[in-house]
Amino acid sequence: MRVDAGALTMSVRRSGEDVVIELAGELDTAGRLRFREQIGELLGRGGGTVTVDVAGLRSIDIPGLAALLRADLLLRRVHCELRISSPTPAFAALVHETGLDGRLRVGEAARRH
Repeated sequence: MRVDAGALTMSVRRSGEDVVIELAGELDTAGRLRFREQIGELLGRGGGTVTVDVAGLRSIDIPGLAALLRADLLLRRVHCELRISSPTPAFAALVHETGLDGRLRVGEAARRH
């Protein structure tokens, strides 16, 4: 499934219990709202891993990071794990500078299905 939300394009793929969400563009206000809705749709299923591939993001700000952190908190409540994959150097630096590198699980490339 592909969703266009403002300056953000979001692609969602499911494989069994696992989900990969690819973000491209800018995680602006409209994009954050649609991302939040997508996470809300995943809450009822429980278990599995949600991987957010951020390789295509051109920009993300503090509210964008807050949306990822909120998603992590909500998914933990239903025993899901949030992983962030394919971070750009700028994304990784922002996560580190905000002190969230110990909180958000940021790794390498997402598995392609």
